[in-house]
Amino acid sequence: MPYDQADIVEDFLDWHLHLGIDLILVLDGGSTDGTREVLERYAKTKRVVWFALPERDMTKYSIADELSAMARDRYEADWIIYCDVDEFVCTHGKSLRTVLADSDHEGITLLHLPRRTMIGPPIPAGRRATEALTLRIDRTVVPTPEQQISWDLPVPFAFIEVGPHIAIRASAIGSFAIGIHSATVAWGTSGTSDLYILHYAIRGYEELRQKVRNSEKWLEDNPHLSVGWGWHWRRWIQLEKTGRLREDYDCQFVSAARAAALVADGTCAIDTTIAAWLAGRKMRPVAGARRWSGWVQDVVRALRPARRSATQ
Repeated sequence: MPYDQADIVEDFLDWHLHLGIDLILVLDGGSTDGTREVLERYAKTKRVVWFALPERDMTKYSIADELSAMARDRYEADWIIYCDVDEFVCTHGKSLRTVLADSDHEGITLLHLPRRTMIGPPIPAGRRATEALTLRIDRTVVPTPEQQISWDLPVPFAFIEVGPHIAIRASAIGSFAIGIHSATVAWGTSGTSDLYILHYAIRGYEELRQKVRNSEKWLEDNPHLSVGWGWHWRRWIQLEKTGRLREDYDCQFVSAARAAALVADGTCAIDTTIAAWLAGRKMRPVAGARRWSGWVQDVVRALRPARRSATQ
């Protein structure tokens, strides 16, 4: 569900259409930043269908139930993949259709797609996160309930485990967990596959501030939610109110030397899937493509002495 995310929604749509998604259903949360204009333009292709969220009170409207019923009953979907607009579904080599066909053959009707947050150097003004962030966090930290409630995290938020999202066989849908991180199925089994998600959660500072403002409005509209629900949103809201949001934002990015250390110890891996795809699109060249590749080269150069010392 996009909500004032014009900075990334076009890349999201282009990537998933390129991946082989037949139809993208989009539920807009109330955008006023140009997101809806982008959605309307893509709707003309007939491969994107969007509509405005009709009810913000979650006790009266289930986003997961409504979207899944629409995809299954109106558009006759075989598989449904749930992800937010800052999440890009990727594969480790197989095509999307092959992955889903393999799952069908094995009787799997529910796939858990791990989400891997993307980080990198600080993002200059005018650059997109999908261009600049090429470091995938593979080893994350699960915060304790006490840390979630107190908002005192042991690592920068980008390194916190955010849980998977799912792909589900439309005819097997049972029920959904809050946040659509899991589900039950009426038949078949659950499993993993070649699919994973690259998560561009932290982009520009102004984009984060807008997300904080929207999150605060959402929580005001849903006072029934427990303090543990959306704890990371609540934390950012508090940081904004106490003037510490910028400090927290800056902590999410790393230098080339720090990135090399994170790759060397297995915490992170270089993943240029989206950045390379953006740079390679002939019809829409990406300004600054050399910049992201140069940063990756700096990381690789920094890695070499670390790897040599590890083998000595």
